Amino acid sequence: MAIMIPNTPHEFDPASQEGLMFDALTKLPDEYYVFHSFRITSVTDNTFYESETDFVVFNRKYGILCLEAKSGLVKYEAGYWYYASGRPMHNGGPFTQASSNKYKLKKLIEQSVLANIIPRCKMLHAVWFPSVSDAVLKTMKLPSEADKKIVLTKDALENPEEYLERIFSIELPNRICTDLSEYEVKKLIGEIFCPQFNIFPTSSFDNDLKKIVFHRLLKEQSAILDYLTEQRTAVINGAAGTGKTMIAVEKAQRHARNGEKVLFLCFNVKLKSYLEENYSHDNISYFTISGLACKMCLTTSPDYSRFKSVLEDMYLSESFPYQHIIIDEGQDFGLDAIDESDLLQQMKEIIIDNESLNGSFYVFYDKLQLIQAKHMPKFIEDADCKLTLYRNCRNTENIAMTSLRPVSERRPKLFEGCVKGTPAKIHFCSTSEVTVSCINATIDALKAEGYRDIVLLTCKTESTSVLADRVRNGVYRNKFRFTSCRKFKGLEADAVILIDVDSETFNSENVLIYYVGTSRARLRLDIVTELSDDNCVDILKNALNFTNKIRNPKRTLASALNATGSIVEQL
Repeated sequence: MAIMIPNTPHEFDPASQEGLMFDALTKLPDEYYVFHSFRITSVTDNTFYESETDFVVFNRKYGILCLEAKSGLVKYEAGYWYYASGRPMHNGGPFTQASSNKYKLKKLIEQSVLANIIPRCKMLHAVWFPSVSDAVLKTMKLPSEADKKIVLTKDALENPEEYLERIFSIELPNRICTDLSEYEVKKLIGEIFCPQFNIFPTSSFDNDLKKIVFHRLLKEQSAILDYLTEQRTAVINGAAGTGKTMIAVEKAQRHARNGEKVLFLCFNVKLKSYLEENYSHDNISYFTISGLACKMCLTTSPDYSRFKSVLEDMYLSESFPYQHIIIDEGQDFGLDAIDESDLLQQMKEIIIDNESLNGSFYVFYDKLQLIQAKHMPKFIEDADCKLTLYRNCRNTENIAMTSLRPVSERRPKLFEGCVKGTPAKIHFCSTSEVTVSCINATIDALKAEGYRDIVLLTCKTESTSVLADRVRNGVYRNKFRFTSCRKFKGLEADAVILIDVDSETFNSENVLIYYVGTSRARLRLDIVTELSDDNCVDILKNALNFTNKIRNPKRTLASALNATGSIVEQL
């Protein structure tokens, strides 16, 4: 999937069909960068000049293409281009405009620190007529400044790559071939096309572009949001990475912007703190269920029976201070003390039974992340309206497969064009000392590749981890976050290093902790373990139902988990 900048189109006249063209260009492979509504502004001799190119397409192998779009009825008569309304086009028509914008872009590059790439970067222009078919184009007579070989038609909406490759293959008189270094590519995008990327270290550039793709994919969940507009209560299930928290937050933000009070409940303190820090709003109150119980009961520890009585009083007096309740991590509300008090049902009734509130009550959960409680809450099990999110929009394809392998036989459902990414790496260490050295080497390697958001997660507890004596205040090496998989549930990081993986990790009682930990990783996943050959054989046979002959247990286990394996004897 192409990197689209911005990731949604700028405002445009619907009649221009730029939205259709934008969607078509997203189908390009990820080596394409597409900049919509690219503008160049300058003041020369105290005179203001401005130009806008509908689409600038950049491919590091092929070069730069300035693409002008013209939809609807377009005609050329007596030396002039006209719109359907009969109004003459400015700038001499689409081909002249595209060519002019190309030269303005070329001048912009020449006046920058990248002037030396001009002889090594092919620059072309073309025009897209999305209302004209290939068949009609063949019958048209174009003016001298135009050529059918640099025209895209409505047929290109299905497969624009074929048309773009044809245009990029056109030879220029000076025989320029695009030959740019990786550094020059990054500078060209960072200095010319998207200067805001200057805030990123050069080494992290590709990772940041990949994250842009993930942010765009989250917008695909809008169908659920649209449905919830009409549905006052619903229970929404989704595996890790399907965008549950982002949908929940967006729903809360929409109510808050309308001046409506929202109670957002979750289970983990770290998730609650993250949401408060990143999505604060005067009309949204973020609480853990235990924190809310303490606040409403004026106690220092949660008393859920007393909390239920407080809620019952609020129900009768209609004094509950919120119009909407949104619950994330709903599966964790199955803890006996919470579930036996029937708190979810009580809170739903407070909102839904009071019709004057016109409120809503939503619960988001993942049955595969049931690691705090022993069973699903009765409220979720008995819910009438259940929706399911299927598509993973957090992890790369490789990470999604590695996280899901031990807990489900199904393949993860991913968005079309999902970033495939680097396979997870499993480092098999011989001793605890080697394990610590391997963790440090892995951190250093990730830093060298440009990763800044690196988190270490233990499958055990902080106090029993191999790093227990080396962590201060939840931070390793004075910089990198360290916590347990349980406490990091609901959060995510660009790179995750999963540690303290042993033979017990994959048994039925603990395997969901592995799933939670690995699925926190967006782009990179490293697993550091001291599993022996016998441990690997046992996991393969009993946890992964592996029936083939096992010659190299460690390599076989890594492969079975869709990962690459390396044996680390010493560092």
